[in-house]
Amino acid sequence: MPEKFKFTKKVLQELTPQEKRKRYYDLDVAGLVCDVTPAGKKVFRVYKRLKHQSSPLSVTLGSFPELTIEQARQSARDTLNKIVNKQNPNIETRKQQEKLVTMKEVFLHYKVNKSLSVNTLRGYNQVMDCYLEDYREEPLIYFDENTVKKVHASITKRSKAQADLTMRFIRALFNFAKFEYRDENGVSHFEENPVHILSHLRAWHHVGRKQTYLNGQQIGAFLDAVDDVRNEGIATSMLFPISVCDYIETALFTGLRKTELVQLKWEQVNLDERSFWVEKTKNGDPLKLPISPHLQSIFERRKEYQTESPYVFNAVNNVGRIVEPKKVLHKVSERGEVVFSMHDLRRTFTTVAERIQTGTYTLKRLLNHKTGRNDVTAGYTVLTPEELREPAKRIENKILELAGRRQKADEVKSGLVDIASLSKEEKLALAQLLLSQVH
Repeated sequence: MPEKFKFTKKVLQELTPQEKRKRYYDLDVAGLVCDVTPAGKKVFRVYKRLKHQSSPLSVTLGSFPELTIEQARQSARDTLNKIVNKQNPNIETRKQQEKLVTMKEVFLHYKVNKSLSVNTLRGYNQVMDCYLEDYREEPLIYFDENTVKKVHASITKRSKAQADLTMRFIRALFNFAKFEYRDENGVSHFEENPVHILSHLRAWHHVGRKQTYLNGQQIGAFLDAVDDVRNEGIATSMLFPISVCDYIETALFTGLRKTELVQLKWEQVNLDERSFWVEKTKNGDPLKLPISPHLQSIFERRKEYQTESPYVFNAVNNVGRIVEPKKVLHKVSERGEVVFSMHDLRRTFTTVAERIQTGTYTLKRLLNHKTGRNDVTAGYTVLTPEELREPAKRIENKILELAGRRQKADEVKSGLVDIASLSKEEKLALAQLLLSQVH
């Protein structure tokens, strides 16, 4: 079979595959070729050298017989006309493909280029799987204002918080796509963010933060339940409930986030200096904190149950640490008749700290909250573990006091007191009491 002939249906059907790709040229339309692959696939292409270009331009038109010879010739003429007018059809095709990039593809690109926390990533994956299943394979650009209103209203029937979360996720994808997908002139394919329609309509639900925390009575019941469940674990030599109980008790006395604690390693703890540091925090800033007396006792107990795992709150599983403590948390909740979440413990720590008037910058540092860029004073406030030791100890003491596990400062008359465990204010109160007895 010659390489150049007038394409006909019969001849193209008779073309047989070779060991290497074979190219045939149509005599009716110069520049139209049919490539036959070793697998037997027959593909129409325009193969034309552009002026001032060293390499010929190859533009795929479609496969035979899905694309007929006449359709291929008409498409080839249109493509050749663009080439004559100094247009590159491949660039046009690529631009169209970028415009039609799917939501799923944008999300994959977003995940690669953004540093997302484990919790954020889990939430976004849940949104894709639960609320955007019908749209993730569709081009993102098809998700217009009408779709935003429709999806937001639909999810609202199930959960206002999830409806807003889904829209924040879509907004983030469009903001990301605006700068990632542009034409050769730098013009974005995603100039408009359709989620802005919700602000215009004032349709955001603005679901408030949870305000749940443990009050004084609940703190005592919580710690009693933790002790009970932990002691059962000790009696039965079960490592996991012991580790989880120490983990949630540490959360109460530090206010740290759950991921910051479960990922804590022994190399980050210095019991001699009574300090520890958290490397991976939500805001990205490392955090070094003091170890107060009660917290010291928890770490010392963790040492007793240390294994080959590098994690403080170890567990016998593939990662060597606590991953899913829900069953133990539920058991503690039932035993103490106290309903709580891990973030409730963080709010409890914060509430107690406010009750004893812990300074704003001190509390922000203990919680590792960022201060605003316009806060000049914060830039000059350096709080090391030693500066944080006294306020951390006062918060710890107050939690123990609320739980009924420690004497109040005005009860020191009734018995002996461990002076080392007293806060600065309580030591002053004791000193005044002793002076009054002398006089």
